[in-house]
Amino acid sequence: MSVVPKHKDPHARYDPNQELTTDQLHRFGKVANEAQKRRELRAQRGTLASAARTVKDKAMKPVVAPKKDKPNSVRYAAWMLVVMSVSLWLMFMGR
Repeated sequence: MSVVPKHKDPHARYDPNQELTTDQLHRFGKVANEAQKRRELRAQRGTLASAARTVKDKAMKPVVAPKKDKPNSVRYAAWMLVVMSVSLWLMFMGR
């Protein structure tokens, strides 16, 4: 295996002072501050929305809890009528 000299770094090191001009720094700071304000407003609205959602969920909770062991035969009969009428419609319109 041959021995080679250590490679020199062809690129200069990063200097943040040469990256942005003062005008660009001012614009960047302004945009960053506006974005931070938007984030804070969004977070505040999110907490209000979640509070409203929990109140709504409590309000929409049924007062009388349905019994688990009693099947809902009226709902079952209504859906059976809908299915049968759609089946008849398909049977007569399919000719």
